[in-house]
Amino acid sequence: MLFKSEDLMILGKYNHNGVFQGNRKGVTLMRSWLIYALIFTLVFTGGCSMKKEPDSKVPNTEAFQDTSTRELLESSNEVKAGYYLFKSNTKEYNMFWPENATKQYYDNNGQNYERFIFEESDEEKNYSNEITTTFENRGETDLLLNASLKVLSNYIGYDGEYREIKNNDKIIYYAKTEDLVQTDNNKVTFNLFFSYIKDRSSGKGLEYIYSVRCLDAKHKDCKINLENEEKRALMLMKNVEFID
Repeated sequence: MLFKSEDLMILGKYNHNGVFQGNRKGVTLMRSWLIYALIFTLVFTGGCSMKKEPDSKVPNTEAFQDTSTRELLESSNEVKAGYYLFKSNTKEYNMFWPENATKQYYDNNGQNYERFIFEESDEEKNYSNEITTTFENRGETDLLLNASLKVLSNYIGYDGEYREIKNNDKIIYYAKTEDLVQTDNNKVTFNLFFSYIKDRSSGKGLEYIYSVRCLDAKHKDCKINLENEEKRALMLMKNVEFID
């Protein structure tokens, strides 16, 4: 699923002081993207049945077989079974990258802003997982933290509380919800596990959204183990590493 930079700006923008100013249309944008994800899946899986021969020079995983994704990864050596290391172009943080996830969108604005959307899907298992991350380096005040959480909540369409998880040199503000999206002929439930990950010693923060759904909930069995998905989402969040 590919998005244009101008589409992302509907959520809000940074002013001349580097402070993000949210847009009340954020919830509408989130829901629109979920619908785009459904449309993209239907078109892509229905019209693209041909598979390329794997490149034998690199690991036979989706991440390394996709050229644009492979360029982002530090090494073909796994840092954990099923995961590679991604080192940010901002040089401010590292995180795990699932071996079968491919880049769908990327935007970078120097050392203070970086945004990713990466996705993995399996037709046989009727499964799709999309991860969206947004890195910011804006300041250490409680006011900015509260603003970041408000932007995340508005984007998701969430009005609940966040659980605070202290993890080594960072604090994870974590929540979860689900969203039922209806298109003309289909209803799909997106289960969302999301957080704002804050470095304890600086103004660095990473918004992390982990979304999982069935590719075809209408015509195929759809069994997603939400307990396992939540454990995986938290594992990925906890393995975000900010660099001093």
